[in-house]
Amino acid sequence: MYGAVVDAPSGARVVDLCDDNIFAGVRFACRHANCGICRVIVEEGAAHCAPAEDDELQLTETVFGHGPEVRLACQLRVLPGDGTVRLRVWV
Repeated sequence: MYGAVVDAPSGARVVDLCDDNIFAGVRFACRHANCGICRVIVEEGAAHCAPAEDDELQLTETVFGHGPEVRLACQLRVLPGDGTVRLRVWV
């Protein structure tokens, strides 16, 4: 089973954190909100994540029909401040 616990600096991009932590288990392809391969479910700490922008929402909500808890790891950014964000890889 994959998994990683990392300390994320304020404003960190999840894609960069995954690149630095190979055991995170998130798959990436386009890295530009075009494919949806990197979908994750925010299980905890959504308030510590920057809101999704239009291109991400277009794919997650309009194309795939997911709610706001499903995000693209290539677009997800951690907000400044203390807190925990727990993600589960979309299977």
